[in-house]
Amino acid sequence: MPSKRPFRVARDVPGGINPGSFGRKGGRGGQSPAGWAERMGSSGRGAKEVLVKISGGGRDADGVQAHFEYIDRHGKLDIETDQGEVLHGKTAATELINEWALDYGAVPGAPHSRGKIGADGKRRQPRQAFNIVLSMPAGTPPQKVLQAVKKFAREEFAHQHRYAMALHAEERGKHGMHPHVHLVVKAEHEYGGPRLNPRKADLQRWRERFADYLTELGVAATATRREDRGFVKTHKKTSIYRAAHREPRNPGAPGQPETMNTAAGDSVFMRRKLEAVKRELRTTGTVEDRDGYRSLLNVRAKVNKRYGEAINWLRQQGREEEARRFELMQQHLPQVRSEKQMIADAVVAQQRVSSGRNEDQGRAL
Repeated sequence: MPSKRPFRVARDVPGGINPGSFGRKGGRGGQSPAGWAERMGSSGRGAKEVLVKISGGGRDADGVQAHFEYIDRHGKLDIETDQGEVLHGKTAATELINEWALDYGAVPGAPHSRGKIGADGKRRQPRQAFNIVLSMPAGTPPQKVLQAVKKFAREEFAHQHRYAMALHAEERGKHGMHPHVHLVVKAEHEYGGPRLNPRKADLQRWRERFADYLTELGVAATATRREDRGFVKTHKKTSIYRAAHREPRNPGAPGQPETMNTAAGDSVFMRRKLEAVKRELRTTGTVEDRDGYRSLLNVRAKVNKRYGEAINWLRQQGREEEARRFELMQQHLPQVRSEKQMIADAVVAQQRVSSGRNEDQGRAL
């Protein structure tokens, strides 16, 4: 009988295994040239981009309960758990907190202690749960979005992290409501594994899986990166993003053209950035953003590499027409410009428009 010798298998690295996956199959290879080409191709054919974001997370039982009360509209909407139970009513949030043992820790110093503060008095305890939002554009059937999220959560978190979700699909405003699901995932592993700590790569992988599950349900969905479509990534906090898209409170502020004021919306952060760019233009006639521009050039180089690999793969498969279409897509990528440079471009364009108006008024007089 041949002897059995133990051997070590790499874990959580390409080519290795992850025992915590419980035998789940991986995604469809969105990082490979084939997977990347398929996703970019579906985007070009009109598939809608999925949205997956982390909107925050409670650092104690009270914070998590408050979020549960928000997503179920204080008992008006259903919350579905990882056990398949549907909770309804004002006590649903409290029931989940107790079941997840998030209230454990009322004793100072115990795990999940609500009042645990570091020696410097500033340290906050880690998140007890993550609030994840999975969304699709208006017009997508809400129940299919919910079904896709259920499969995503089961494949990603079952037997590892407790989770619960609520569907939001009510109409709001003239544009309707983008159907989306609030998914709350407990950070602590149920069986002593690592805590949930999602990174940028995890979010992209989640987007790809969510898009795959929607596609299985007959919804044309995809998950491409913004930089692959030629857009500049300008991550903003939710509060800044919302303020920048609100109408300004004083659009007719003295010395500020109305269109330039609305460019920053009601965001103090964006208005300050706008003013800084204007000062630099008045002083030097141009703006310097070498670090930001260099970083974007590095990103664009990676994007061009992905295009090249995809084009070669398509040609190897005999898909010459698609390969040529990808070449055209690559050629028509927007010019690389940092956010600061784009703000400067907008300021200069606005000044030209204002100057033209003044000349017209002068001729009229």
